Amino acid sequence: MRSTTLLILFLWACGGGGATTADQGTNPADGAQSDTGTSTNEIHGEEIKADVSIPGCEPGLVPVPSENFFTDISDQSGIRVGNYSENPPVGTIINDHSRLGFADINGDGFDDIVMHSLYPNPQNGVPFEHLVFMNNGDGTFSDFSDESGLRNVQSGFFAFGDVDNDGDQDVFSGIDIPFPGLSHQIFLNDGEGHFEAVIGSGFESYTNKTHAGNAVFADFNNDTTLDLYMGNGHTGGGITAAEQIYDGLFLGDGTGSFVDMSANLQNNPPMLSNGTVVCDYDDDGDLDIFVSVYGVSNGNGRNILWRNNNGSFENVAVDAGFASQAGGNPYLASTGYGLDPEPGKGPTSYMGGNGFGLACADINNDGYMDIFQTSISHPEDGTPNRKWSDPSLVLINSGPEGGFTFTNEGYERGLPFAEGDVDGAVVDFDNDGRLDLSLSRDSKYDSSYDPVSQIEQRSWFGLMHQQADGSFQSVGIASGINIPDIGVRASLTSCVNDSTCTEAGEQCLKDRCRHPCTTASDCTGEHEYCHAQGFCKHLATMKKAQNHAWSDIDHDGDLDLLVGGRDTGGGRPNFLFRNDIGSSNRWIGLQVSGDGVAVHRDAVGTRVQIRFADGVMTRHVHLSRGMHNSMDSKALLFGLGDFPCTYTVEVRWPDGTEVSFASGSFSEKTYLKLSYPDQLTP
Repeated sequence: MRSTTLLILFLWACGGGGATTADQGTNPADGAQSDTGTSTNEIHGEEIKADVSIPGCEPGLVPVPSENFFTDISDQSGIRVGNYSENPPVGTIINDHSRLGFADINGDGFDDIVMHSLYPNPQNGVPFEHLVFMNNGDGTFSDFSDESGLRNVQSGFFAFGDVDNDGDQDVFSGIDIPFPGLSHQIFLNDGEGHFEAVIGSGFESYTNKTHAGNAVFADFNNDTTLDLYMGNGHTGGGITAAEQIYDGLFLGDGTGSFVDMSANLQNNPPMLSNGTVVCDYDDDGDLDIFVSVYGVSNGNGRNILWRNNNGSFENVAVDAGFASQAGGNPYLASTGYGLDPEPGKGPTSYMGGNGFGLACADINNDGYMDIFQTSISHPEDGTPNRKWSDPSLVLINSGPEGGFTFTNEGYERGLPFAEGDVDGAVVDFDNDGRLDLSLSRDSKYDSSYDPVSQIEQRSWFGLMHQQADGSFQSVGIASGINIPDIGVRASLTSCVNDSTCTEAGEQCLKDRCRHPCTTASDCTGEHEYCHAQGFCKHLATMKKAQNHAWSDIDHDGDLDLLVGGRDTGGGRPNFLFRNDIGSSNRWIGLQVSGDGVAVHRDAVGTRVQIRFADGVMTRHVHLSRGMHNSMDSKALLFGLGDFPCTYTVEVRWPDGTEVSFASGSFSEKTYLKLSYPDQLTP
């Protein structure tokens, strides 16, 4: 636990001089608008004055999330076209497209959607398939799968980035299962969302040698072209650490071709790398690589942190406090609820975790990049490698004074334990200026937890709202994303034949009494769909999510939520939720681009800070994160809540160029184009 002095400094930075939302849902720090054009706020008894004379800027009460502030628009948006089939081909095991993300593939400024079908269908004679939906700009999408040329690409996932520096998003397609005859590929974009494979991309020789579970683009050697880090080993394709699968580093030449430079990863270990994210954690101007490693039964699941040393990478995860944590499972009294250190172990030998999701962001508004990692952690007293495994973590960066090391503050900040945490993101969903957390959760462990008293331990989608003191309050259950109280229409009585089922219209299907169906119209219950195995099933909104992604699909200033609705049986469609709370607060959106000469077009690694008299907010440009390459919007969105109206927007480009813009020289509640080196335009 940090000292009171440090906590006060944290509160000061987190508040930034703006009013804060109290844990009880009140906002006592707002203060009244004064006649002199200032608002007064009080933090630890000290009055702070903020000039609000800028035209159009009026800090006011920040709405407190209560209930139903997200709306399910999955059907009306058009994203379910082809996402799920009631009569899938023979051999289909998982009938959905629940790996997904956002990318602006036609360059109109609105993020489009890409969805991927799941392993292991190809090994059962059902090819991979990808769905592409073009954003219409009004919250709806049009099917563009065939036109894009990506529909029938045989790969498990995509990573988007402008590999040829021509201003549009190209694609790396990764094979995530051992499949003879297939290889990873690069596809170039014609600028309008049509893709064509590159011949001689440098990945052809990797046929059946590497199995990419995730990949991330960035300019690692500062030559203004995108490079690629590939996470090769992962759990999705049944790859094990014993197979000696290694992550890879590939340098791009700006044409769509890449050269294997994995030798630059010093002492590269074999590992199951479930997720990867890139950011500059040590504030030295280059991009470092965080790898979320699975699992405690293979190599103890210790994470990797590749610190960038002029294009050569050293694993400093142990020294930085990222490899593994001293504590264990926070649900067990025998570990001191996660606070006791693992006996007889030290930083080089602490048990790691079953890592999945991974996000990098300035969670506590101090200007330095923190880490949110989601992990599956089993509370089993009798199994040491599970008992002492790391749960989901909120790793706070100590900054230069602490040597840029990380301390897990998940426990003290109130992050609830859930056994099935998989994908995780950091997002300011209500635009109050404080970053929140979101979590997808697997449902396979639900039976161990009471549906009422232990609801936070079950697989409902997690949404953790950051409070004024830096703690997190769970608001996901009532958010409108989850529907925990809707009943199942079928009796679900155990059965061996139809005669067992006495309720009207029910038949014995999959050992339970259910309502049969052949099409969706046969299912009349609320939130029901026709399962591929011939019975009506509840959509389970929003349990057992796959990965998820955030983007402001309608440009109203808040981030909307796309969630993969994976079902391990007959399938399930995906979900899209409209954000109905964030746009009521002040905000600024920045669409960042380099010139392609000094700074690559995507400008990955560009740091933008909004600096107030007493605090700072930080965002950075990145292209993907975590489990199965979740892809959030590349645009930077700053929620300003009731922070002061006088501030400076400070930009540090990847080449070291720095520029700043004073508030009042641009409008709020709009998207602006930030172009290298010093252009900020509507």
